[in-house]
Formats: sequence, C-alpha cells, structure tokens
Amino acid sequence: MKSKKSLGQNFFVNKNLAEQIAKIVLSTPHDILVEIGPGHGYFTKIFTQKNEKIIAVEKDNELSNDLALCFPQIIVVNEDFLDWNFTQLKNLQDKQILFFGSLPYNTSKRIIKKVISSEYFNTTSFFIVQKEVAEKYTSSEPQNNLLALQTKLYANPKKLFDISKASFSPQPKVTSSLISFSPSKKEVSNTKEFLEFLTECFRHPRKTLLSNTKQKYHIPLEFTEMLSKRPQHLSLEQYLQLFSVSTRK
Repeated sequence: MKSKKSLGQNFFVNKNLAEQIAKIVLSTPHDILVEIGPGHGYFTKIFTQKNEKIIAVEKDNELSNDLALCFPQIIVVNEDFLDWNFTQLKNLQDKQILFFGSLPYNTSKRIIKKVISSEYFNTTSFFIVQKEVAEKYTSSEPQNNLLALQTKLYANPKKLFDISKASFSPQPKVTSSLISFSPSKKEVSNTKEFLEFLTECFRHPRKTLLSNTKQKYHIPLEFTEMLSKRPQHLSLEQYLQLFSVSTRK
C-alpha cells in the first residue's frame, strides 16, 4: 500500500533498528501498550511476538482493517488519535499505560501534548519524531523555548538517538529521533492560567520578559533582574516563581 501524504505517512522499514527500539520501549515497566499510528504493523509484529497487550490506534481505514486481520489478538481502534477519547483505557486507570508511536511530523506535537497531559500518562512513553522537534523538547536555559517549558510541566523529555532517513519508506526530507517522556507533573495552582502566562512571556522571544508581560501582568519590583532577561534564559522553576507572585491587570 502506498503512503498517503495527507496523513503524513512514512513507514518504518529498518528491521534491526526496529528490534533495538522495541527492546528499549518494552524495558519500561507497563501493563498495556498503546501504539499510535502503527501503519503496516512493523513494530506491532515485534510487540505481539513478545505477547504484549496492545491497543493500536490507526486513522487509515485500510491499514486498520489489515491490522485487525493480521493481529486478531490486539485491540484495533480505527480513529484519529487526536479525536480518540481514550475509551478503551477508561477501565484501566490502575494499570501502567505505555504510549509509543512513529508519529506523523505534522501532528506529532499535538499528539504528544494529548498524551502527557492526560490522566493515563503514568509511565515512560516513547515516540519517533523529527530531530529538530526532539531537540526543542529537550532544550533548557539559556536556550529554552515555549514547547520545552510547556512539556516539562508534565514530563521529563530525553532524546535517545537519531534515526536516518533511510529507515523509512518513502524517505522523509529530515532526520528523526527517538525521544522518551517520563511523568513528572509539577504542582501549579492553576495550570491553564500558568500556560497562558508562559505564552505571554514568549510573545516576543527577542524582547525582555518585562516588555512581554507589562501589559497584562504586574510583577513585584524585586523580580526586576529576572524580568530584564529574555524568555529563553529562565528555567521552568523561575517561571513558576514569577507566576506565583504575578497578578493580572
């Protein structure tokens, strides 16, 4: 079956590396494996050979039907993961749920956000994403960015290694990376408001925090030194501190 550009399909075809990745993924303690966008079942085949309990979420109708025929022992959900309401997980909240997927480049950040901010994210999960995106997730001060900070509110990301274009068919134009996310939820008085504050801080990344926040927030004068810096220079802990003393105008 040909890949569909509209779905961002690039199928994994490197058998030895797939075995290596599967070994890393399965070394994490878990009860259920949720595979996002399994495609032709390249990784699914390896996982089923290890007797894994799998819920495979596949948007493509033809691929979903093929997966159900090839792997009758797994649960196949024919749905876009971004629309899926975790129905098959709702009675498994006492189980460790591992998410894995070689993700479409055009939706990878939205998929990861949905996973790590959900109540079902309770053990380390793994994804194959564009290398540039993996490096954004794992950035820290003094080269911080909004994506990294938003993510670290829920998880600790770690880039494991890069994956060449030749490991996929058709070959993408970019290099990929395997990245892990381990649960690490930070205590925040109001997560929604904090994320709005963080977004405001990065409204103009080349300007100072004072310039970015002064229209909407009042922050005490004793934090002037921190506010004189650009957004990239502060850690998540510093942003949490600023948020805790800020008031909306």
